Amino acid sequence: MTRDKSSSSKADRKNYIKIAVTEAGIGTQREIVDFLIRAGFQATQATVSRDIQELGLVKEAQPGGGFRYVMPPDPKIQKLMTLFSESVVKIDYSENFIVVHTISGSANTAASLIDELKEESVMGSIAGDDTILIIIKDKQKTAEIANKLKEIGSLTK
Repeated sequence: MTRDKSSSSKADRKNYIKIAVTEAGIGTQREIVDFLIRAGFQATQATVSRDIQELGLVKEAQPGGGFRYVMPPDPKIQKLMTLFSESVVKIDYSENFIVVHTISGSANTAASLIDELKEESVMGSIAGDDTILIIIKDKQKTAEIANKLKEIGSLTK
């Protein structure tokens, strides 16, 4: 898509930067500048540097080495992750079920994180006072999701 400089706005440029970091795994300001230029924007490293700061982008280490820019985490999800890690005491699974044990009175709050993560393989969850039952569509995904929750909850696998 080619854009004329006169029709490009700061908001449009920032939206393209969001696309660049979420879909293209970009790790440097130079890569963002190149991405924007290919999209028809006029961009300099100084402009991109300001945009990165305004968007709150952060650099994240990659498993194979190197870094890439990522969007800042959603504050609501960050808060729910904190509450989840503070309330979960045990996570276990079997077949296509995951059971999460929490401190008394915390299961509903912990289950809110599960809902907010919008994990495709999760059919749903039921929360009581101190226990959550999570039903997984594909039992091959159960261990993966349980381990992800254990990581969020700061529990060992």
